[in-house]
Amino acid sequence: MLVTALVTPFKGSAQALDLELLGELVRFQLDAGVDQVLLGGTTGEGGALSNAERLELLSAALEVAEPQQIMFGLGTGCLDDMISRGEAALMLGVQNLLLVDCPYSGASSAALRTSWHGPVAEALPDARLFPYAVPGRTGTELLPDDLARLAESYPNVVGVKDATGRLARMLRVRELCGDEFVLLCGDDCQARDALVDPAIRAHGVCSVTSNLVPAVFRELVNHGRAGEGGKTSLLKESIEPLFDLMSFTTSELLDVGGEPRAVPQRVRNPVPLKAAMLALGLDLGGCRPPLDALGPNGREKVSRVLSQLKRRPGEDPLEPWLTRMIPAGEVALERELVGRAG
Repeated sequence: MLVTALVTPFKGSAQALDLELLGELVRFQLDAGVDQVLLGGTTGEGGALSNAERLELLSAALEVAEPQQIMFGLGTGCLDDMISRGEAALMLGVQNLLLVDCPYSGASSAALRTSWHGPVAEALPDARLFPYAVPGRTGTELLPDDLARLAESYPNVVGVKDATGRLARMLRVRELCGDEFVLLCGDDCQARDALVDPAIRAHGVCSVTSNLVPAVFRELVNHGRAGEGGKTSLLKESIEPLFDLMSFTTSELLDVGGEPRAVPQRVRNPVPLKAAMLALGLDLGGCRPPLDALGPNGREKVSRVLSQLKRRPGEDPLEPWLTRMIPAGEVALERELVGRAG
């Protein structure tokens, strides 16, 4: 199973949703063999979207995709908001719902089970609910033991997106939740190991990098599920530089007290990903506040990452993106510029 955590395209100075471009992005993903696109997740800047905009995204995606091809992020807020968004998605036929561990709360694992995920699962019995563990962003975590208890109590809790960065945790999830429980690796750099490890047996990946290289990730998941470690290693190697686009730190010169000082700047997806797409010729309108554009050193970092990919005819992992998403007259120029950067 391959899910792409889709970026949200904006347009104009007011950063209105670009629903036409969203449709093109969804088509590109599905035509490349992606099973589902995740809307309104972290990469999709769900925290910066209103409830009305979330439904606009969902409705626009349903014009080009079947309901089972969409996963919908319930976002954050109060429980009533989560449940209301879930009900709206279910009304449109979308059952695959992602519910992140409650951020900023510092809740214990047991409290997340009984007072966050549990009430949502109870209120949305027709959903296919996927808890989302990403402690690096939320500061809290639904542990595998409580996840297993949650799934025992609510059959509609069918899987998990695990972005903890810990293979040992994924192993624990598999041991406690069984073979039918859908384990999605949420860390691109660990996807290969999670798929081929016979003890983990991840069902698939919820990927950020697949925004750019969905066909490569489709092959990686297929070969990984088949236990073909050698082939998955080669596929991972072909796109590994792109993993550096998930997050990195650069120093940017800022005026501090009238003097230029190098100040560390930490950036995380979707900021570098959207910058890469812009460098490749597709403007998605940048990111909404508080996310901001990269500084000069950040843009240079993105250019270096793109130049590190194998870019020979027949071997360029970005070839489908270039030929499908960028106007034909700009593709040759883009290749020339990236080639010079390398």
